[in-house]
Amino acid sequence: MIVTATYDIKLSEEDLEMIAERVVRRTNQDSNKNKLLNITEAAKHCGVSPTTFYRWRKRNKNLQDIELTAGGVVQFRAEDLDKFLKNK
Repeated sequence: MIVTATYDIKLSEEDLEMIAERVVRRTNQDSNKNKLLNITEAAKHCGVSPTTFYRWRKRNKNLQDIELTAGGVVQFRAEDLDKFLKNK
């Protein structure tokens, strides 16, 4: 025997607005993690100048391992940079 229950949930406008804001915030966070950054954007993300970031790339193999190249353009995922900074 299968028993199903139905619930009549009534949400106020404030509740719906709060839920919508959370969904948008979480979606933006997820999309920012996978966003590809060029070297200038990656340097800004790390809080250093592009010159310093170039130095880091030259000296640090871990940073070279996470770069992605497409058509000669070097890019980084923000999520990978965050992991690099945490382990630095």
